This record gives sequence, structure tokens and C-alpha cells, in this order.
Amino acid sequence: MIDLDDSTLAGLKVGIDVIEIERFRNKPLNNDNTSFYHSIFTESELSYCTKYSDPYPHLAGIFAAKESILKCLTRPIKMIEIEISHNREGKPHITAHTKIKATQTLISITHTREIAIAIAVTRS
Repeated sequence: MIDLDDSTLAGLKVGIDVIEIERFRNKPLNNDNTSFYHSIFTESELSYCTKYSDPYPHLAGIFAAKESILKCLTRPIKMIEIEISHNREGKPHITAHTKIKATQTLISITHTREIAIAIAVTRS
């Protein structure tokens, strides 16, 4: 058993989000939906997702990651101000294009054929 006291948990915030991938499939990546996708995703995120034959699970996963991060913040920001990128091993990490009150942020993203889930843990 791990004994966590108040000092261990001080400043920690947790956010989680789950989304049905079908919601993105119903809004295809085409000229009709450009403004929708560009209001949420950076060019880098869109490039990452569209390199896959089925970009929608990846779009949903990044969306869920952004939502989970927003749930940890005390001040609302726009989704486009958060960028999710992946290292060589595929591990996601966050870049904030605005000032946020979090000194450390960890995120994890997963998906099945139907849903995407992400969790964020921040320390401020």
C-alpha cells in the first residue's frame, strides 16, 4: 500500500475525457469542416493525424487530451492554444502556446475502434 499524505498530493489536478470517435467521422476532414478542425487542432497535430489511413481515432485522442488538460486548469483557454505532439516512441506531451499555471503536465492517450480516452495530471 502506498501512503499518500496531503503534501504528496498538494497542487495535483487530474482531468479525464472520453469521446466517441464516430463524432469525428461524422465531420470528415474536408473543405466543409476546415474552420472546425482549425479551431481545435494545430497544423502539426493535423499533419500527425492525417499521416494515418484512419486519422479519426488520433484526432479524437488529441481532442480528449486537450479536454483533459482544460479540466485541470483554473483559467479557461482555447483548445488551439494547447498542442499535443509525440516523441519517437509515440509518447504524447503538451506544449502550451499561452501561459498556464501548471509547472508539470503528464498526459496519456488511448483509443479503441469506438472511443478515445485521455488523462492529464498537472502540478502547479
